[in-house]
Amino acid sequence: MSISELTTKAELFARNFAQENIERSYLFHSIEHFEETVAAAINIGQDYQLKENDLEDLVIAMWFHDLGFYDGWKNHEERSAALAEKFMQDHMISPDRIEKVKEYILATRQSAEPKNLIEQIVRDADTAHIGDKKYFATLGRLRGEWETNGDRKFTEKEWIKLNLNFLGSHKFYTTIAKNKYGDRKRKNLLKLQKQLKNLKEFELNKIEPNEEDPFNLASRKSDRGVETMFRVTLRNHNNLSRIADNKANIMLSINAIMLSIIISSLVPKISGNQELLVPTIILILVCLLSIILATLSTRPKITSAKYSDEKFLERRFNILFFGNFYQMPLEKFEWGIKNLMHDEDLLYSSLSKDLYYLGLVLAKKYKYLNICYNTFMIGLFIAAAAFIIALAV
Repeated sequence: MSISELTTKAELFARNFAQENIERSYLFHSIEHFEETVAAAINIGQDYQLKENDLEDLVIAMWFHDLGFYDGWKNHEERSAALAEKFMQDHMISPDRIEKVKEYILATRQSAEPKNLIEQIVRDADTAHIGDKKYFATLGRLRGEWETNGDRKFTEKEWIKLNLNFLGSHKFYTTIAKNKYGDRKRKNLLKLQKQLKNLKEFELNKIEPNEEDPFNLASRKSDRGVETMFRVTLRNHNNLSRIADNKANIMLSINAIMLSIIISSLVPKISGNQELLVPTIILILVCLLSIILATLSTRPKITSAKYSDEKFLERRFNILFFGNFYQMPLEKFEWGIKNLMHDEDLLYSSLSKDLYYLGLVLAKKYKYLNICYNTFMIGLFIAAAAFIIALAV
């Protein structure tokens, strides 16, 4: 059996097993984590030019290393190793290779010390996320997992200190991993230290949120120009939306008045003046069409997206939009807002999405309004011309 056949079967087994047996509350130890660790292990292993069987065993170990979470985190490595053993026995793999894979999986225990190069690669691949740009999104999933399954809530200071201690004591074992992930790891460490410093200053100054600035943006040590841009642009969007609604209300009022006059004064005279029939019909149609277009421009439409912690932390879900959060449980919403307040990148990403979707709504409003006003002007001209022709004849 070739490397691609065996590793492909291992991947399919791991994906199916995780899908069916690991609770969705394990936000970090999910298929995404398996994929990332496998990719990291392959990159490091290929750089070291591992033999085919060694690279194959490494990949299998990474697909299986956290499957033991089907019965919780405690002793999950032993359960993962047992699953890998059963899988390899079913595929007639030699006992010595099975033992190696089991040892690789058990090397992921924090208390274990790698005994050879492949075990070092396993450890480095398992923690490669700390040297990744998505580190803080990953931290959010890990926190959600621990708080959901560990029955413990962390304060922001506790959580930051916990991760600072981990990064401070962590080390990459292989030179290649140090070169690949070391710089980003240091940047993430510095960002955590900055977050802790800002949090301490925040607590020291006892800054309280207020209605005008609920997220305390003014107190954050960030670029004031960016914050001003968001405030001014969002305010301008809201003003433009109000202007559009006022224009739509004007059209609704004018056309409603015109329809009432036409129906009460003009329609009764048609029976004795048949030449007025066509112009009157044109005028009524113009009024009705204008009313419909004005209504469409102001008609409320609630769009919603299904919430998940992964979508939120990966910036694919805007928690600031009421159409998204109104169906969320309160505790999830509070958790999301807390993440926003202490992650500037996530906050600005959400504000950017809010700005973007407000722009889409504005575009729809003004599109309908433009058609409405053009219809009204052109329709009035046509109706007036029709009346002149009818009376002249």
